[in-house]
Amino acid sequence: MFCTLSVYWIYFVCVSTALPRASVRISPQGLLYSGETVTLQCDITDYTDWTYYWSRNNQTGSSTHGKTINISLPDQADQYQCWGTREDQPQKSQLSRALSIQLTALPTASVSVSPLGLLYSGETVTLQCVIPDYTDWMYHCYINNQELSSQTSETITISLPDQAGQYKCQGKRTTRPQWSNISSTLSIIVTALPEPTLSVEPNPVFPGETVTLTCSVESDSIWSYQWYKDRTDNVVSQSVRHTITGDTLTISRVTESDQGLYWCQGERRSRPTSSQQSNVITLTVTALPVA
Repeated sequence: MFCTLSVYWIYFVCVSTALPRASVRISPQGLLYSGETVTLQCDITDYTDWTYYWSRNNQTGSSTHGKTINISLPDQADQYQCWGTREDQPQKSQLSRALSIQLTALPTASVSVSPLGLLYSGETVTLQCVIPDYTDWMYHCYINNQELSSQTSETITISLPDQAGQYKCQGKRTTRPQWSNISSTLSIIVTALPEPTLSVEPNPVFPGETVTLTCSVESDSIWSYQWYKDRTDNVVSQSVRHTITGDTLTISRVTESDQGLYWCQGERRSRPTSSQQSNVITLTVTALPVA
């Protein structure tokens, strides 16, 4: 308001001038995400030497001589207004319009495993981290809350049983939003391979007799069997005296060289592609009694 005095008549003319209006702006502009720190700036047109005041949800905050305040999201996502005061006329500004801080949900990562179903010792499986929306992610994979890898590829391969555990993944990138929500936990649990049972009849056996070893896996599937004697690199193969049929190994015309340790292992095309090794049986060849 200002007033003038007439020189001919004694009266005052007073004109009211609108107070300057404050306004609030935010940086960065655009979508805002949880975990970010943003800057609010209070602008008041005209005049100088303002002391700035901030209001959050209509609650007055502390004054500051600076025009800006920093707020952390999501904890301080609310409505903000500002105004100013000064010693000279005009001594205050109008209150700004309210600026509402609204958050955009971060994309949420998800982790999946291939193949699906039961997982077995000795297998190599693939984990995939999928993040909807945006591009240029760096994928961080965690096992038991420890970072396992950081790479641009969505997938990693792990070996079982050594890398069984609790898996999560999260994306990070250089542009906003700079991270995703971390995925829920995927438990990689190893299922024990089926264990075959080995039996032999008769045992001990006399030279010249026939002995039959039977390897059995309790399963509805059809298994083929690998037979071993004494060492893992000594595979018993089909021969004139050694006949392999289904789950049996038949040794005819037994000799002393057939004595030793025997075990078996099942194999098939579908998962699991192998069984555990069976129990070990000692085949004893007893010399014929002397007349």
